[in-house]
Amino acid sequence: MTVFKGYMKITKSLFGMIAMYLCIFAGVTFAMQSVGQTTEKSAYAAEKLDIAVVDSDGGELAEGLVDFLKENHHVEMMKNDEETMQEALYYENVDLIIRIPQNFETVCVDGEEKLPITKVPGTYNAIYASQQINTFLNQVRTYKAAGYLLEEAIAKAQVQQTSEVETLDESGVTSGMPSYGYAFRYMPYLFLTALCYVLGLILASFRKKDVKNRMMASAVSLRRQNAESILAFLVVGGAIWVFAMLLTLVIDGKAFLEDPYKGYYILNTLALMLVSLAISFVLGLLVNKPTVVNNIVTPLSLGMCFLCGTFVDISFLGENVLKVSQFLPVYWYEVVNQKLCDCVTMTASIRMFIYKGLGIQLLFVAALIGIALAVSKMKQQEV
Repeated sequence: MTVFKGYMKITKSLFGMIAMYLCIFAGVTFAMQSVGQTTEKSAYAAEKLDIAVVDSDGGELAEGLVDFLKENHHVEMMKNDEETMQEALYYENVDLIIRIPQNFETVCVDGEEKLPITKVPGTYNAIYASQQINTFLNQVRTYKAAGYLLEEAIAKAQVQQTSEVETLDESGVTSGMPSYGYAFRYMPYLFLTALCYVLGLILASFRKKDVKNRMMASAVSLRRQNAESILAFLVVGGAIWVFAMLLTLVIDGKAFLEDPYKGYYILNTLALMLVSLAISFVLGLLVNKPTVVNNIVTPLSLGMCFLCGTFVDISFLGENVLKVSQFLPVYWYEVVNQKLCDCVTMTASIRMFIYKGLGIQLLFVAALIGIALAVSKMKQQEV
């Protein structure tokens, strides 16, 4: 096991670099999970605005409107001074200013005059508040027309029904990535950077001319050397894969273990690991100098992750970018992962799509191995 021990010894010397990539992956995963879940929860939540009210009426209806606004927004009373109001809007201390005129009930409820509302120019966040105010006044008007006293009409108008919103994707399926989905989404970055860097450096070290000549002259057969090299590759790749799976369990192990399609997630990550191992093998054969490995791995991993939907959601990628990314294995990993995250019921068509994505990744592995064998044979013929 001389060759295998050599691989492990070099891997041990690179432990600091491996730990750095593992920490980056964990940090990015936890950060994006936190941001994604916060955005998802707040995307369709009502936003509380900073509203200033200038009350020139002081009547019962004006007080009812102010109490209604305080239930939904941050409200402060302001003096009827043009300079003060302009300054508040200019410095964006408030989102909008509502000016309640004298004889408010007569002018805006019994009459047809609209309530004066001034907002920051070029903003649209005051539209929702304006709609709430119009709804409140229309309900007061309706209840008064039905014979209710003003006090009763205000009390009933202040009771607003709320609706529960459930976001769906284009197919009508409940949308939203599960908590552990972010770990799977960013795995290509971990596998490509860590495996390509570590294994690329190891192979580049073994490809040095003096090391290569000593190995060819050793008593260990070429077949044995290749077998030990493959074993070392699988051990390093398996260790990083285990770390990624453990991180998934740390994020939300209970939810992941209860997912009926967790087996597909695991198969997808194993296919990705094989792809990354094949890429690192080709890289190590092509590069003879360890110093060049990092210059290749960084743009390769980042470029593939950006093009294939790891860092940027696939839905945001342009049509031309998607056409190019389909020729990269990470794209097929990401589309399978996204399909699993969105899946509620596993239909025959979804299952076939997943198998197609897994199969294409394995075809990339076979193609890369073929390239590696051709390169290896060419390198053996070099003097």
